[in-house]
Amino acid sequence: MPKKISPALTIMSCLLLWAIGDQLWSALAWGHDSFQLTEWLINYSGGFVRRGLAGTMIGIAASLTGIQANYLTIGLSTACYLILGVWYLRRSTRTFPAILILSCIVIGFPAYQDSIVRKDCLGLLLLLACLKIDHSRLPRHFAIAAINLIAVAAILCHESFMFFGLPALVFYGPRDASPWSVKQLLRRGLALLPAVLCCACVAVFHGTPRIAEAVNASWLPLWRTLDPGNPQIQHASAAIQALGWSSQQGLSLGITLLTSGIYQPLAWATVFGISFVLFLIFTGRTEERSLEVKARVTALLVAQFLFISPLFLLGFDYGRWLFFWVASTVMIETEQQVAPRWLVASVERLFAKARIAIFLTRIPAKDWYLLFFGVPVCWNIHNFMVASPICRHLYLIWMSLK
Repeated sequence: MPKKISPALTIMSCLLLWAIGDQLWSALAWGHDSFQLTEWLINYSGGFVRRGLAGTMIGIAASLTGIQANYLTIGLSTACYLILGVWYLRRSTRTFPAILILSCIVIGFPAYQDSIVRKDCLGLLLLLACLKIDHSRLPRHFAIAAINLIAVAAILCHESFMFFGLPALVFYGPRDASPWSVKQLLRRGLALLPAVLCCACVAVFHGTPRIAEAVNASWLPLWRTLDPGNPQIQHASAAIQALGWSSQQGLSLGITLLTSGIYQPLAWATVFGISFVLFLIFTGRTEERSLEVKARVTALLVAQFLFISPLFLLGFDYGRWLFFWVASTVMIETEQQVAPRWLVASVERLFAKARIAIFLTRIPAKDWYLLFFGVPVCWNIHNFMVASPICRHLYLIWMSLK
């Protein structure tokens, strides 16, 4: 008999489709001041700079096809998002229920927080490609070359890959293999040396105000089409302008948010904490050895959180960092990778001593919980209040009736 679909899952699916359609329709008007669009359109017009590969390729494609670059960007972003979502639903739902995959904690986040037109899903897809090649039967030297090539492309598109992607390719091993020795870890790290050198290049050549202005100037014909008559299009804005920020400016944004009072750190700690608990409650809920699965996934969550933690100082899009954290963990677990065995053993001991297992099993994994929980992309009170699928759409209905 086919499995019965819960009403909450049906509602979640409908709300997600609504959010996707609403965002993509709005994205057609995004231009010079859009962080989402301009992040994609950074190119090498002013010289080598971080995040420039995707924009350069989109510029070439726009010249060859005659299609506006913003349409190509929206189409590519949507394709990445849908491919990633379909993969999660087809491969991950044995351990992670569909309602969890579609929720704001995983694949729902980009749809509910206007982040589909970002490079986040592209980076995750490139990580998936690396994991697939790593597990393939290709000769090892061919596999290493292909992984480095994909990792370098991912880093040149967005440097966040070096936090959620590169460490995963070094420190995690196949679930059915023996634990890796220090020698094996060093060998795997050295095999990814080209990607590591690319990280160094991106860190050094992160951008200048001159490069930002040159990139912006290369897209002036597009800005005039999207926003004719706007005198501000002559000057770099949004993600392109951010290329000109100094390291001190970039760090100050995250530090200011964390030190500007108790509300923001407490609010984000609460969001991450609730996300963590909900994620573990729903993980493995239909599997016989669910506690073993929860412990294994917790070890991955802990490791991935440590790897992405520098992002909390380098940027303030905490909702996106949570998406990287959880979505990459789901992917790594689905690909049957495991955190270092000592970490898994430590988590299992903690579960036993602190009776966390009893706590997790006593809270029922009710689908409707996830309809009322959302992850904001930024930090203002309004964004927190309307982040969940239900509250977001009730707010949209209320605004349309005013």
